Amino acid sequence: MAGHGQYLVILNGNAASAPQVQLAPRHLHQKIKDSLEDTFTCIQEESQESAMSETNIVERVTKEIESKLDTFFDNIKDKIREEIKDVLEGVMKRLHGLETRVDVLDKENLELKRKLVSLEQYGRRPNIRIFGVKEEPREDCKAQVAKILQTKLNLDINEEDMDAAHRVPQRAKDRPKPIIVRFFKRESKEKVMRSRKNLKNSGISIAEDLCAEMLHLYNRIKSDTLRVQDAWVWRGEVFFKDHRGTVHKAQYGKPIQDMDIPIMRYRDKP
Repeated sequence: MAGHGQYLVILNGNAASAPQVQLAPRHLHQKIKDSLEDTFTCIQEESQESAMSETNIVERVTKEIESKLDTFFDNIKDKIREEIKDVLEGVMKRLHGLETRVDVLDKENLELKRKLVSLEQYGRRPNIRIFGVKEEPREDCKAQVAKILQTKLNLDINEEDMDAAHRVPQRAKDRPKPIIVRFFKRESKEKVMRSRKNLKNSGISIAEDLCAEMLHLYNRIKSDTLRVQDAWVWRGEVFFKDHRGTVHKAQYGKPIQDMDIPIMRYRDKP
């Protein structure tokens, strides 16, 4: 960057760097000065030859100076416009490149998120959540669950079939905390899910154990009554039926209108 005493600001830059402010070279001052001195000398010589009055000399000098300055600054403005245009084109190219890169990173990030959600949900496949079971002091959750499955669902499942059973926190304070159950075998879990309809009107319900992202997906689809007639969960996957009677498999990270691959007819609902 040039030193003190320069008078003109010019933008400079390219596609790989941010615009920089530079001052015009100092020799432009001298160029203007020399041009004006030459003009004054010529007019002075003409005045001596033609006996021009001082007033006419002043007017002539003033007009010449104005004309030369107008021409000079018009040239400078044209140069500034060209340089600004070059800088802006470079900035726009760089911005477009950055936007493209951001789009790529967003897609990669979403794909990684999908894989993580799928992996977490896969790990929950042997799990169920039971709602509405009354809490008791010093309770044995495994024993409570086994009793419900045997007496209300008529299933031959006991405590030895369960890896773990315990209550999990919830926001609602006026209802019993749900019980999460993990079975050793997914077959035991699927028996429970197929028989859970027998709990109707009992105050107890059983649902898939969904991770936070899949639960949000299910609730979002369930609430979209304009496009969704019914929604459910099976083996950790979310399905929904549209108003044409076609069933779709929901996909994490996609809007409903993009989930356009039909899975089955409604009569084949699992």
